Amino acid sequence: AMPHVHAAVQIYNLRADSLRARKELELKERLTVLQDEMRKATLKLSFNLAILPGDQDVRQWHATDCATTTMPEDYADRLADSRIVSVQHLLPMLAEKLKWPEMKRTVILVGCKGEVAKLHKNPRAPLIQPVPDGTMVVGHELHQSLGLKVGQKVELMGRPFVIHKCQEERGSKDDIGVWIPLRDAQELLGKPGRINAILALECLCVGSEALARVRADVAKRLPDTRVIELGTKVMARAEARTRVGQEAVQ
Repeated sequence: AMPHVHAAVQIYNLRADSLRARKELELKERLTVLQDEMRKATLKLSFNLAILPGDQDVRQWHATDCATTTMPEDYADRLADSRIVSVQHLLPMLAEKLKWPEMKRTVILVGCKGEVAKLHKNPRAPLIQPVPDGTMVVGHELHQSLGLKVGQKVELMGRPFVIHKCQEERGSKDDIGVWIPLRDAQELLGKPGRINAILALECLCVGSEALARVRADVAKRLPDTRVIELGTKVMARAEARTRVGQEAVQ
């Protein structure tokens, strides 16, 4: 009877192995999904600090996502060259809520420029692709209701643009956003050389001490500005989910 027992044990072992392998694969897949969610949350937010002009009413900024006061565009370069370690990526922008005359719709017009290169930074792929010259990116609610398509030609305040991208739904004011190159926005809004926010991704540190350090760093270089935190709730949720996933794997 011995060979039978041996065979049965072998079959049992093989089955246990394949079960374990399957469980490991399931966990791996689950963790991959969680990590992907984390990455998406990070990308969605992309920037977790905004540097605003010092005289900006923050409540009003939160309510409209647009600053009413402006500061010089070269503030972004000044920060980039100052070797502030705590802030890694800087994106200058000029945003204003207005009527898109040709479409008769209220939109949040955002002029944005690609990441300001730090002279001493190791060259890595830029974090965010700016809107290419002559093009426009439109928020979900706008392209849905106006039937806009990628490659379509449109006019904004008499200036021609080609639609570069239609955003997916974000459930925020971004859904009525229109992104164009910073230079175009400055010209159309009559604010040459001005911006009203610098979005910053502060990669290296999280938490209130870190925020205090960034605030101190920025205040040293740009005394007439203020730093506010963005979107930490989304990040916290994603981080918690990833942690739970990793514990499951352990």
